[in-house]
Amino acid sequence: MLDQVRKEVAAQLAQQSKLGVKIVTVDDVPETGPAHRGVWFQIPNVTAVFADLNRSTKLSAAQNRKEPTAALNHFARAMSIALDRFDAKYVSVQGDAVFGLFSGKGSMFRAAACAITMRTLVEDVVAPQLHKDAATNRNLTAGIGIDRGTVLVRRLGLNATGQNEVWTDEPVNVAAKLSSLADANQIVVSDRVFARYKQFSKARQQALLMPCSCKARRQGADLWRKKAAPKQLDLDIDQIYWRSDKWCDTHGDAFCEALITGQKPGG
Repeated sequence: MLDQVRKEVAAQLAQQSKLGVKIVTVDDVPETGPAHRGVWFQIPNVTAVFADLNRSTKLSAAQNRKEPTAALNHFARAMSIALDRFDAKYVSVQGDAVFGLFSGKGSMFRAAACAITMRTLVEDVVAPQLHKDAATNRNLTAGIGIDRGTVLVRRLGLNATGQNEVWTDEPVNVAAKLSSLADANQIVVSDRVFARYKQFSKARQQALLMPCSCKARRQGADLWRKKAAPKQLDLDIDQIYWRSDKWCDTHGDAFCEALITGQKPGG
């Protein structure tokens, strides 16, 4: 068996070497990547949103097995729905995390609005439902990371056993690492993404960067804080920005729409 597998792997790798690697640039995130002749799709200007359960390890270790299964089920379903409704072009569940990719016109705005909506759903809908369904007082929370850049995709695997999309390059990897840095229900973005936020229209900046008039904070105070990116994570960024606030209960819908449309929000 060993010798047979060794020969088969050597033969297929030799065939792949002859084909080489071909990178084809496309304008939008495809539903699936190519799976033949060494072709990879390269997509520029993609925003990755990665949501991860903060305390999944502790949930998995719980004696009440209903708790972790309900937590993962509710979380994955809720995050997938949000990503789909905000028009993520690709959505994937990976273990106890969910990520979506946004591309095309207005994708950065939809990604930001989606991330804050996901953070809001975890606190307002998912956690209360888990308390009810799993009879637990454990507080389910999540961390959400956002990055932007060029990604590569290809389907890898065997036809007989299934093929899966593999996404490479910085945005997905960095967004995943940023989500791991987040405390309970925080959104963490890279400095390159935050710099783009500062270039938004006034209406979008108000919706994303500043609290509305019903907030107890000083009007105009920043919702975001920054700190140096941890060196141990080997990120290609210098600063990260984070916020803990969800959408305002009173004006959240108006601010969400303003972020997407660029029109002046209510409140």
